[in-house]
Amino acid sequence: MTKEPTFHFRTIILFSLLTITLLLAISVYGWVKIPAGQQIPVHWGIDGTPDRYGGKAEGLLMMPGLAIFLTALFAFLPRIDPRRKNLIRSQKAYITIWAGALVLLLLIHLLVVLSVMGWAANVGKIVPAAVGILFIVIGNYLPKTQSNFYVGIRTPWTLSSNLSWYKTHRLAGRLFILLGLILFGGLFFQSQLWVWVLIVSLVAMLVVLAVYSYLVWKDDPEKQKFE
Repeated sequence: MTKEPTFHFRTIILFSLLTITLLLAISVYGWVKIPAGQQIPVHWGIDGTPDRYGGKAEGLLMMPGLAIFLTALFAFLPRIDPRRKNLIRSQKAYITIWAGALVLLLLIHLLVVLSVMGWAANVGKIVPAAVGILFIVIGNYLPKTQSNFYVGIRTPWTLSSNLSWYKTHRLAGRLFILLGLILFGGLFFQSQLWVWVLIVSLVAMLVVLAVYSYLVWKDDPEKQKFE
């Protein structure tokens, strides 16, 4: 009898709890050190400079709250995926996205608190570069995923053709790595320039993948057809 695949939650749950603890520790430290009435940046414009500020409650509790919400969401979604077995077989990519999102929140939170306390921290460049690294890592896992409803390029054609899913994700892996390199390159260019390059590249990538998934699906004799 074939052994039922299982989702290995233990390590990522422990990692999530550790990350949330670090986020809360940074918040507590910031709450003690940041003077009362000090405004904390909570949003940044296209040039990387803050364009909206909040008080201590919003600025210091938003990221830990978001991390708790994402952890609960990521832990819950595999239970309701109609293609649960495929998602379990794609769990390396799923866990990478889960962990990457939490690390990104931790990095942003740390940079914000440090900047409010007087440390020079260019959030508008460091964070996109970190996202670029995450894209590169995800790009390496995408070709190994199987058809599911939560991870990957989920067009009507990839979800109804295993061949379209497989070929589209091979191409997506390469494009994600390329986009990650573009994001990382933002460290060396003016924010306004690379942000527009990113937007154009992202839109182009999504269009290419959607069209490609349709073309592969169209020529797949084993595709699912819905009347």
